[in-house]
Amino acid sequence: MTGEKISLYHSENGEKNGRPRTAKAGRRCVICTGCGLCPGVVPENAAERGLSVLAEEAMQGERTPFPDGRRLAVADIGTTTVAMLLFGRNGETSDRYLAVNPQTVYGADVLSRVRAAEEKKAADDMREKIRQVLQQGLERFRERLQEGETLYLVLAANTVMTYLLMGWDTAELGRAPFRASRLSGGETEIAGVPCFVFPGLSAFVGGDIAAGIYACGMCEREELTLLVDLGTNGEMALGNRDRRIACATAAGPAFEGGVNRGVWGADMISLLARLRQEGILDRTGLLAEPYFEQGVRIGNVTVTQDAVRSVQLAKGAVAAGTEILLERFGVGPEAVERVILAGGFGYFLRSEAAAAIGLLPRGLASRASAGGNTALAGALLAGKKILADGGSGRLAAQLSETVLRTKALNLAEEQDFASRYVKHMDLG
Repeated sequence: MTGEKISLYHSENGEKNGRPRTAKAGRRCVICTGCGLCPGVVPENAAERGLSVLAEEAMQGERTPFPDGRRLAVADIGTTTVAMLLFGRNGETSDRYLAVNPQTVYGADVLSRVRAAEEKKAADDMREKIRQVLQQGLERFRERLQEGETLYLVLAANTVMTYLLMGWDTAELGRAPFRASRLSGGETEIAGVPCFVFPGLSAFVGGDIAAGIYACGMCEREELTLLVDLGTNGEMALGNRDRRIACATAAGPAFEGGVNRGVWGADMISLLARLRQEGILDRTGLLAEPYFEQGVRIGNVTVTQDAVRSVQLAKGAVAAGTEILLERFGVGPEAVERVILAGGFGYFLRSEAAAAIGLLPRGLASRASAGGNTALAGALLAGKKILADGGSGRLAAQLSETVLRTKALNLAEEQDFASRYVKHMDLG
């Protein structure tokens, strides 16, 4: 086992200035920002099961020309990454812009930034930093426009990122009872470009998940869908056109490659599943001797005990949250007809490995497929509707109904969350 080489599927590094090389299916950039734009992993029997990468399906599907003189850009402001796309006159992807969120100088997670924003100077600086990044992307996109063409931007972000972008006071997001009074989203302007901002669902579940729900067609479909978006935060939504429940939990760096240097989070899940299969890792997360102190070497990777523990903490929270969603909805895992694994992590996650260590209920592995960046996919679909309608009024009303019929749970208020969390730290 220790001499076996396990490929990490790293492709060449991306080019500078937001111009990544196009990755081949099953490969990704050496330095991954988790933007969810790389080609994803689709199960071998995907065609038989009607599965594909949801975001790619939205972006490469039926292309309807935009109204004359109008071009659409979309943006996803993540805690770590900002991803932007420009679409051509016929709806094809024509350019992209990727950047690390410069607000990271104030902390890697949203609560650090909420604390920093208690000082007005810091809050103003974070607002200016994110608007500068968006402006840089839009200026780049303007270079691709023909004379007389104008841009329209649709943007999705988590709740804290939306508050900071809009210049709203984030204090209420960082103290009990953690209620968000400004979730409506709506129209704004970025660098002279009109912009529609997706509404959020709660202090913890933001517009990026609302956009993901929209992209999944969860509000139109009768089948029960589970959307799982794992990054610095783990966010899950379960439901169909009748009703929906969503929640969020802190995941830390475990799913973004921050716990075992050089190993992307999806690979860590596969490695831990393999170590369990080989008997080198027990269900409590202990590495067998002589690996406990030095870790176990697998090809060019060393899996350490600390890395195992970090993944356990993150996956325990996500699995507990998923279990609570299912119970509050009144169904078991067998009732879920499809699972969408969103984001960069979901692209390369082997659902069988996730089920083997208990990240996903075992029965759901065969129903899971990559979602890609569902926030951008939802923004694209929303932008098409806005441009076709000649305004955002109808979409805003539709999304308001989505928000009203989606219950957002605060897992900290769930009395049995802590006990479930500890239970789900076991590795299968």
